[in-house]
Amino acid sequence: MFILCAGFSKFFRKDLITVVGALILIGGNLLGIRLFYKNKKRPTKQHLHALMGSGSQPLVVSGDDVNIISNTGPKKEKTKEEKEAMLYLNSNVGAVVLLLASRFYPVVTIPGMALAIYGCLPIYKRTFTSVFKERKLKNDLLNGLVVTGTLGTGHFLVTALFTFVSNLGTVVVQKSKGYSEEMLKGVFDQKVSTVWLLRDGSEFETPIEEVKINDVVIVHTGELIPLDGIILKGAVTVDQHALTGESIPVEKAEGDKVLASTVVIAGYAQIEITQTGENTVVAKIENVLQSTSHFKTGLQLKGESWADKAAAPILGLGVFLLPFQGAAVTTAIFNMSPGNGIRLSASAQTLTHIILAAQENILIKDGRVLEQLMEVDTVIFDKTGTLTEDEHAVSRILCANNDYSEDDILFFAAATEQKVSHPLARAIIEKAEALELTLPDVALSDSRYEVGMGVTATVNGKTTQVGSLSFMEKAGIPIPDEIKDDVQATIAKGFSVVMVVVESQIVGAIEIQAQLRPEVKQIIKSLRGHGIKHMYILSGDQLEPTRQMAEMLELDGYFHNVSPEDKSNIIERLQGEGKKVCFIGDGINDVIAMKKANASISL
Repeated sequence: MFILCAGFSKFFRKDLITVVGALILIGGNLLGIRLFYKNKKRPTKQHLHALMGSGSQPLVVSGDDVNIISNTGPKKEKTKEEKEAMLYLNSNVGAVVLLLASRFYPVVTIPGMALAIYGCLPIYKRTFTSVFKERKLKNDLLNGLVVTGTLGTGHFLVTALFTFVSNLGTVVVQKSKGYSEEMLKGVFDQKVSTVWLLRDGSEFETPIEEVKINDVVIVHTGELIPLDGIILKGAVTVDQHALTGESIPVEKAEGDKVLASTVVIAGYAQIEITQTGENTVVAKIENVLQSTSHFKTGLQLKGESWADKAAAPILGLGVFLLPFQGAAVTTAIFNMSPGNGIRLSASAQTLTHIILAAQENILIKDGRVLEQLMEVDTVIFDKTGTLTEDEHAVSRILCANNDYSEDDILFFAAATEQKVSHPLARAIIEKAEALELTLPDVALSDSRYEVGMGVTATVNGKTTQVGSLSFMEKAGIPIPDEIKDDVQATIAKGFSVVMVVVESQIVGAIEIQAQLRPEVKQIIKSLRGHGIKHMYILSGDQLEPTRQMAEMLELDGYFHNVSPEDKSNIIERLQGEGKKVCFIGDGINDVIAMKKANASISL
């Protein structure tokens, strides 16, 4: 099942930036995250700030046709736990070196003994916690008795070697944890330091920390929305793909909710703040990302549990033999517990797998995923943005006027929208370029973009309009009978339709839809080869496009018009049939399903 992670380097592609690239969860716990963007689509400065944080220097590593971004900027500051673990380990090394040298240079004996005793502190701390706080007889107590016995009998070199093994296991775990947390660092960092606050009709630049609920802030094109809120005035096109997985920027108008750290592609808005600080959606997600996870496999946890259960019998045997065999033998008996060996070997093994996954730009935050993925026999795909490309394409051109051919309609649409950065506009322009249509240079003064509606321009002396059905309704332009049924059918299938107007008359419409990722068929074939028995599509889309895609990919079934809550119920039903389910989605709207699945991957 490693194919689900490392084998998706091509499959999990995103148009510009995917903040949650390969986010792996298991049993509701976050396990991993992957960041990447497509070739020739460099992220904007705003996106990089939102993603990586102003203090980092993203490293771009070329893949086959994907550029991978890893947050590998300046060397990270070690945590307090990492520093302590390394300090104790270094003291063990120093103790061993000095105690060995003391045979030739007795003067270093005392410093060596002091370092050996200092290296015992982590073991004594765990012993204290086990006995006095948890009130349990565990392997930690045996370790405490072992170092006490070796110190009491004057075997300081043995003490240093024993504590070295124990502290080495701690360092391995801390490095695993620190490595994972560093890769997640700054993924959702709020990089807005000041905002423009509206008070009594005037704008004031204000530190973001001073913004309160019900304050009104102003955002413009190209800016990050600083905090969660509701639009009071204005309209904006927002790229909230980072949080929701939506491939197309969404239009937001008065009364609509907006989220912190999303990017204003176009427009202006006055936003009434509803959440600040740690209460924003993005802050809550970051808390989940940075939450403490287990870097132990289930087998390791079981092994440590068995070692803890063996502590009482071993302790009893040692105490019984103490009067007859003495302290040295009793200390050796206390050291019979396999707990330390399990802890060190399993931690090293887990770290090795974490590093191997990281080389494929996959972050694993929980060692249990290494076992759970092996048990998966059912994969459920979300459709939009997961099986389909984020880069949309023109699929059909509808002609409503015999005077205008398909090329004519595409020509006027592309010329009108060539100054617009919207994904649908890019799809139209790329289609025109593919057909080698020569587009006139339309001056900005001859073009007007209305957020959420469309574009009005002057092309070759003719007034053109390209936009949504709402744009046509607002302008009072009726849809010709020749294409009305096709337009309605296209919308019913969940595809996008762009209307093209020349001199106040609709001359045609352009159907645009997300394309199937070219790697999907091969990935599905590979999954079959790796033992996946059942594969389904789980989508909120209409019946027809969901059915067509499931049949084209030869999947075992599909579910359409499914709400986030229903997705969870379907997964639970499949689990009730004895299936081990991996869910693959692309946004926080899939979180409910992800928590229910045995393992999950979010793009």
